[in-house]
Amino acid sequence: MIEQDLYDDTLEWTSFAPAGAAQKAEMVLLYASPDATSRTVLVQFPEGWERAMTGHQPAGEEMLVLEGALSMSGETCEPGSMLVVEPKATRSQTGTPTATRALVWFSGAPGGWTEGPSDEAGTLAVREVAPGVVRPAGGALPGSVEVLDGAQISTFATDVDLCWTAQRRWAHLPAGETAPTYDGPVVVRHWG
Repeated sequence: MIEQDLYDDTLEWTSFAPAGAAQKAEMVLLYASPDATSRTVLVQFPEGWERAMTGHQPAGEEMLVLEGALSMSGETCEPGSMLVVEPKATRSQTGTPTATRALVWFSGAPGGWTEGPSDEAGTLAVREVAPGVVRPAGGALPGSVEVLDGAQISTFATDVDLCWTAQRRWAHLPAGETAPTYDGPVVVRHWG
């Protein structure tokens, strides 16, 4: 198991330049599958960061905003919601009006930004992060996302990522291992 305080002052941030953006952002790679097709990344966007370019990429993305707000293609994601972007979804007018920190799950090969919309565009939507299922299994993204009571979780049949937003903690838990317990809701991202 890997566990991390998402606001730890000792996190090692790396600068990166998202395709089509003039301003850089910062990231911390928290977990990557052995084949690098599944990744959990903590991202920090500065106030006023934007990408005006319209395009798409082959990887899917699920973004849990911890603070701030991110807008993309007319949708705005804030704390209490999650941006769900299927592979090849059209991304346009992306920006953060305030400094924004988010936990992001990527699925699929990294890179591959292409300008313009795709002929096989996936969907893009903001979903409420509330008890129960946030994103069901099946469809264009692997696994599923749900919100459970953090004090009642124990083990899972598949590898999961856990995020306790109130405690600002994250963990990657292999199948069958016992989860740490914290009071309050926990966002569970099932990998399988």
